[in-house]
Amino acid sequence: MRETPGRTGKRSRLRMLVACGLAWLCSTPLSVAIDSPRSGLAQAAHIPTGRELMLQFQCNRCHDGPYLTAAPSEKHCVTCHQQILSGSFRIDGKTLIRWQGNIKSLPDVPSLHGIERRLRSDWIAKYLQQPHDLRPGLIALMPRLPLQERHALRIAAALVSSEAPAVEFPRDAETLRRGRALLQTQGCGTCHRFTGVEPLSASPLPVPIRPAALAQGIRLAPDLRHTRERVQTAYLVQWLRDPTSIKPDSTMPKIPLSQEQATAIAAYVMMAPLAPLPPPVLPTRLPILQRRVSFAEVNDQVFRRTCWHCHSTPEFAMGDGGPGNTGGFGFAGRGLNLATYSDVLAGSLDDQGERRSIFVPQADGTSILLRALLARQRELAGQITPGVYGMPLGLPALTAEQIQLVESWIAQGRPQ
Repeated sequence: MRETPGRTGKRSRLRMLVACGLAWLCSTPLSVAIDSPRSGLAQAAHIPTGRELMLQFQCNRCHDGPYLTAAPSEKHCVTCHQQILSGSFRIDGKTLIRWQGNIKSLPDVPSLHGIERRLRSDWIAKYLQQPHDLRPGLIALMPRLPLQERHALRIAAALVSSEAPAVEFPRDAETLRRGRALLQTQGCGTCHRFTGVEPLSASPLPVPIRPAALAQGIRLAPDLRHTRERVQTAYLVQWLRDPTSIKPDSTMPKIPLSQEQATAIAAYVMMAPLAPLPPPVLPTRLPILQRRVSFAEVNDQVFRRTCWHCHSTPEFAMGDGGPGNTGGFGFAGRGLNLATYSDVLAGSLDDQGERRSIFVPQADGTSILLRALLARQRELAGQITPGVYGMPLGLPALTAEQIQLVESWIAQGRPQ
């Protein structure tokens, strides 16, 4: 997946990096003082701290919503991508066309509007610490940030300060059957997956919707399997009948449903038996290539495709090289620049601020670089290694062939 436009003049490259969201707002480690982790999640005293944390972790770089200071458009990752894809970004036409062909991820993210009546605070806290593939229509995932449990709890408290009492739904066979039938006939399967039940089939929506809005709705539609742990059940029927009454900018259309019909759908989503998920399978680690692998090949196939978004040259991005270089999103600056061969060999900063090679073998025998790439594969399989953040952050893991390329290059002595 290529997202970084090709080489242009220095001015164009600077504009390109700004457009891709590399002019990060924060380059210092998290500094907000937090009190004891579980001393009343929804207490009002914890809400200001949660709001400060959202700013320090730069939630406004992707999300819009309550308590978030709007990021300037040139520093809002999603806005920049949307402007490029719509053709409204101010750049010469030839460059714009090339960028439009390169950008695949982050065309949309869900806003946080109405979240206090949609989601459960305990789920938010858990998801922030262990994000997973919630929206199959999106390439990018919520990134795994350096959030401790207490950070996640405070952010959740700020977003959902109180919850309505949960409600129970019928679970008799007839109600579930009717709910399933309504999901099929009302077009729900056009946008949503429901992992664990018999697959929903796509069907025409009973209300008109613009093609662009439908495409956006498909991208943002969550897998319904996660509904029972995510949502506040007190508002689920209202949500099904009129989504914008809870979330004004919802992409879900208002489908005419009676109270009884919406209750049947909610009952099926919440109560239908779910088949267990298949155990995740890690990609097979391929053997070292026997042919020569050069830096130019690794740079073209790996570093410039995704890595450079977070490990860039500061001179081309208004003095800021992304969270993997100068810091951001709660990460301290590591000084790792992957722009050139000499920059890669210069390595990164350790926890003490000392420069070290990213090719030094770790306890498991893999280098710092390779460990981060393999950790991303494990993260997507639900295997979290404390203190190790998989790369690329918030994006699909590298393919087995890409990792083979990097590992072979390292094993061959990193030839230029």
